Amino acid sequence: MRILVTGANGLVGKKLVKQLVASGKHEVYATSLKKMQLDGAQTFTSNLQNADINNLVEQLKLEAVVHCAALSSPDACEVDRFVCKKMNIEVTSRIASACRDYGVHLVFLSTDFIFDGIKGNYTEDDAINPISYYGESKMESENLLKTMGIPHAIVRTSLVYGYDEKLSRPNILTRVVQYLSKQQKYRVPTDQIRTPTLAEDLAKGIEAIVDNKKEGLYNISGGDIISVADFASEVAKAFNLDESLLQRVTTKELSEPAPRPLNSSLIIEKASRELNYTPVQIIEGIKIVKSQMNI
Repeated sequence: MRILVTGANGLVGKKLVKQLVASGKHEVYATSLKKMQLDGAQTFTSNLQNADINNLVEQLKLEAVVHCAALSSPDACEVDRFVCKKMNIEVTSRIASACRDYGVHLVFLSTDFIFDGIKGNYTEDDAINPISYYGESKMESENLLKTMGIPHAIVRTSLVYGYDEKLSRPNILTRVVQYLSKQQKYRVPTDQIRTPTLAEDLAKGIEAIVDNKKEGLYNISGGDIISVADFASEVAKAFNLDESLLQRVTTKELSEPAPRPLNSSLIIEKASRELNYTPVQIIEGIKIVKSQMNI
């Protein structure tokens, strides 16, 4: 299958390209804003905000697009809604239109931040109610895809962690290691509940969707429900870092620009049932990342 992965300079994009290439079943293309090289894939730079996406889809004779590119910092989205809208909504719309014109299967990467976090343990059938503009932008894109009549799948995930060289932005695990390794304090919220997701697991779940041309909504995250603070503590323990440097605070005390859902934990029974999706447990996932970092 001829597959294009957007946002291949990010953690999820990189892991997905590696997963697709390793399977040996696909011809993999990858785009990013910055020049990069990924073994086994044809990579090229592209600013999707002004690229001729229809021409791209036609020239590559694509059969599937996995759209990972996004402005994924909730605070950046809250502060600059104009840029967030252009990247997260308008680019998605243009990619979806190209996929519709050429009959291409589209897989869209969404987020647990489309929920308000009041209930927790969300399934694919629960009502969405974002409380941040990042969540709103993903909700708008989800709603757009549902109205376009194209074969598509929406993947919702939670607190993705992992490691790769030259990542476009850090994640919770790399931040904890970075701060504590330098004997610096790091504030972590005790009241934010997530289902942390190893990037490799997410990549495997997305690959299963692509391979089977699945459509509809899928929660693809870790299976363990834990607070961000407790997850950070597990990272500190695994890396033999000073856990006392973690300052356990409330979300209110963090005073971040974007509101965060308190309990956005996801239930992954559908993915387990339909995709044979089995994520690793948190402690094992952290060990995997530690081995990759050679620490």
